[in-house]
Amino acid sequence: MTVEHFDLISIGSGSAGRRVAVAMHNAGWKTAIVEKDVENHFGGTCICTGCIPTKALIEKVKMTGDFQQAKVHKERIVERIRSGTLRHVEERAKGRVIRGFGSLVDKNTIKVVKDDGAEELYSADIIVIATGSKSFIPPVEGLRESHYITSREILEIEEVPKRLLIIGAGRIGLEFGQLFHELGSEVTVFEGFPHIFANAEDFEMSDIIQEYLEKKGMKIFTGKFVDKVSEKKLDDGSYEFTVTLNDGPHKGEYTGDVLLVATGRRPNIEGLNLESAGIEVERGAIKVDEYLQTSQEGIFAIGDVRGNPMFTNWASYQSGLLLKNFKKSKNDQTKWSPMPEKVFPRIAFVQPEFASVGMTEEQAREKYGDDVVTYKYRNKWLGKSMIVDDWDGILKGVGRKGSDEILGAHLWGERTGSLVQMIVLAMENGLGWTNLNDLVYGHPVLVEGIYSLAGNMKGLTSK
Repeated sequence: MTVEHFDLISIGSGSAGRRVAVAMHNAGWKTAIVEKDVENHFGGTCICTGCIPTKALIEKVKMTGDFQQAKVHKERIVERIRSGTLRHVEERAKGRVIRGFGSLVDKNTIKVVKDDGAEELYSADIIVIATGSKSFIPPVEGLRESHYITSREILEIEEVPKRLLIIGAGRIGLEFGQLFHELGSEVTVFEGFPHIFANAEDFEMSDIIQEYLEKKGMKIFTGKFVDKVSEKKLDDGSYEFTVTLNDGPHKGEYTGDVLLVATGRRPNIEGLNLESAGIEVERGAIKVDEYLQTSQEGIFAIGDVRGNPMFTNWASYQSGLLLKNFKKSKNDQTKWSPMPEKVFPRIAFVQPEFASVGMTEEQAREKYGDDVVTYKYRNKWLGKSMIVDDWDGILKGVGRKGSDEILGAHLWGERTGSLVQMIVLAMENGLGWTNLNDLVYGHPVLVEGIYSLAGNMKGLTSK
């Protein structure tokens, strides 16, 4: 028998599931959040082991160069946000948090396993699956048997490693690689694809950033997947790791004190017992329709568990759409709005930051061929960039002849993670390069680079 019935239960307390449950509770529904690790992980990966702690470390190291200070800073921020989020839900919003691991029994029933092994059953009219994602470990010989760490464990290491090996040159791998390089580690990064960011970003910009990082002293080997990982236990109980490349221009064996696996993330669906509720999975992710409903009526999936793109801001947007629909009607689909096409930024917090939106040059040329035009504005031409000592950054625009449409923008420089939002706003509202160029900008500010980029793109696309 079920312990209690709810209008809605969210499995997962991250930005997606928590927002839906709290908002609908405030709207008068009886809701609950199921979270297996409330004391350490309430609020989800972004708050506890992802975006927030990682960026806290990066910013503090940039300011002080002191790893121990940065760790204290990171832990203080994480605890403040995590505990504050929990207090907001339970004390201020008077929401219900059910502690334990949740899985599906059928389309309306959830089994929650407590830490002591006890099991409880809860039922709900609507179930929202928002269990996020977890680190992907590739099938490299010897890797799974080794004492590697992921982005979660590296946040807890006590000392800066002398030699850090990283498999994967995506956002996670590069952010940690540059962070520990700045702290004195000898960093070697292995990326199987020809370009960093796993071929997912503009190739030209990726190569420029790789060259910059290499000039700073990082070793980055692209175009060859790791063949083998082995380890040797040392007398002090630590391990020495060896990464082997059997062929290619960087053929050889590379040793290090810490091995970080940063090869992306996968939807966290293990143990959810999806098949018992008739929920379809496609390429490892939960399949949903335009209303974010799974193949089982009344069960929805939002956030990383749906697959790529996996961004906290994207998960939060999905939760917003879901709660708007629920407020219109609990189950009348004719009153719901479908998920629209959205423009959203992609940010890598390397230093300087790399922010992009829209098409890469490669994607644009595949669609529009020789009509594609690009321009690179160098930040060293901008007064404010000189003031903040950004002599290397580049702002790249992608457009096409005869059209004012912004196809894409790729911004590498100081605080571009904030600057890119201006282009997101323009693209979302159908504005073009001319509109960006016709604005009156403040002075001296970094966003003036957008003005100059837009002016040059306007000139190229009008020819």
